[in-house]
Amino acid sequence: MFFIRRFILPVGQGAFYVERINDINIVYDCGSTDNQAKIPSLIKECFARKKTIEAVFISHLDKDHINGVEELLKNCEVKRICFPLITEEMKKVLEIKIMFEEAMGNRYSQFTKEFIENPEETVKKIIKDKEIELIEILPDDWDKKNDNKIDKNDNKIDKEIIKNSKIKRYREKSGENIAKKIKDLNGWELIPYNFRQEIRINELKENLEKEFKEEIHLEKVEEIWKEGGEKKAKIKRAYIGVSGDLNTNSMTLFLGIREDKKEISLEKAEEVSKNNEDSEKKETDYNDCYIKKGCLYTGDYDANGKQKWEKLEKAYQEYWKWIGFIQVPHHGSSKNCNDNLISKNAVYFLSAGRNNGYKHPSKDVVHDITLKYGNNLYIVTEDKGLEVILDSKIKIYNIFSSFSKTIENNQGDRLEIYIKALYLRLNL
Repeated sequence: MFFIRRFILPVGQGAFYVERINDINIVYDCGSTDNQAKIPSLIKECFARKKTIEAVFISHLDKDHINGVEELLKNCEVKRICFPLITEEMKKVLEIKIMFEEAMGNRYSQFTKEFIENPEETVKKIIKDKEIELIEILPDDWDKKNDNKIDKNDNKIDKEIIKNSKIKRYREKSGENIAKKIKDLNGWELIPYNFRQEIRINELKENLEKEFKEEIHLEKVEEIWKEGGEKKAKIKRAYIGVSGDLNTNSMTLFLGIREDKKEISLEKAEEVSKNNEDSEKKETDYNDCYIKKGCLYTGDYDANGKQKWEKLEKAYQEYWKWIGFIQVPHHGSSKNCNDNLISKNAVYFLSAGRNNGYKHPSKDVVHDITLKYGNNLYIVTEDKGLEVILDSKIKIYNIFSSFSKTIENNQGDRLEIYIKALYLRLNL
C-alpha cells in the first residue's frame, strides 16, 4: 500500500513541490523570485541531512523555478535531474532574457546561469565525485530528423560522459515513464512532456527585425546590446514588445498511479462499507479518492487557446481520469489558462507572492475555478504552505505556517495511527 504526502511549500513567487511516496522523494521545481533566502531552511526542514531525492524535475530554466536546486544538491543526495533539452537557440534566448532582466535589477544566481551553459560542470562543482543522472527531455514533437540539427552539444555530451564517468547525461523522449528508473516505485508513473514555446521567441525575432529593419540573429543580440545607445534601446523595445514571458520550453509532469475501481479488493470494499453508515455514498467517495491520487504539474505551460490546450490534453489522454490535483499554470496567469483545464473535477493549487508585481493570480482565473466551476483552489504564498495526505481511503488537507507544525515527519506506525484517528474525528 502506498502512503503519499504532497507538499506545496511556501516560497512566494516561485515553485517548490515535494511528493513523498512512502519514503521516496520526488521534487518538481525549486525556486523563488523574492524568497530565495527562505529555500535553504525549507529544504532542511523538509529533508533530513543527506536525505535521498530520487528525481528533481525542472519545468524550465527561469530563476523562480530553478534557483533553489543548488541547495537541494548541497543538502540532499539527488539521484537524477530531469529538465527540458537545452539547445543552442534555447541558450541564446535565455541569455538575452537574463541580460535584459539583470539590466532591470532582477538578479539571476550564478548557479542558474552556469547550469544553462553547462549542466555537467555546474553540478560537478557541487556534488564532486558522486553519481547523478542528468536527463534531458526531448520536445514532444521531436523526431529523428532533428538529431542532425540539434546543436553543437551533441558530441560534447558524449565526451563529458567519458570525462565525468559518474555524471551521466542523456536524453529521454517526452512521455517516457521516469519512474521505471526508481527502485520500489513499481506501478507508479512519472510522465514528463517538454513542450516547445516558440511563439514568443518568434515574436522577439520579428520585433528585432522591425526595430533594426533587417534580420537580427539571436547570437548577435548581446554584442549589439553592449554597443549601447539607440541600438540598446531598440533591443529593449523589441523585448518589452513580446506579449508574455519569454519562456523557451515548459515541462509538465504527471505523477500518479493508474488504478481501476474494479481492482479494489473485496476485502477493502467490505472494510469501507462496514465503517460507514451511508455505504453507497461513502464507497463512491472511497473509489474517487482511490483512483485520483495523480497530480498534474504544469510549470509555466501556456494552455491558452484551443491548439495549445489540445496538445496538453492529447499528451495526457491516458491519465486524465486519474488526475485529482492540478497546478494552475504560471502562478495563475490568465494568459496561460484555459477553461478546459480549470474545469476538471480536481483540486487546484498555485504558488504566488503575496504582493508580487505580476498581479498573479488573475482574479478571473480564481473566480472561474472556484465559482464558475465550483472547484477547490489553494493559493500558497510565502506565509502558508499546503500538505496533502493521501492513501487508499483518506484525503487530508493541512495548511501550515511553519513546516515544523506539519504532521510529524515519520512514516512509521505512529503516523498511520495518528492519521486514522484524525480521519475519524473529521468524519464525526
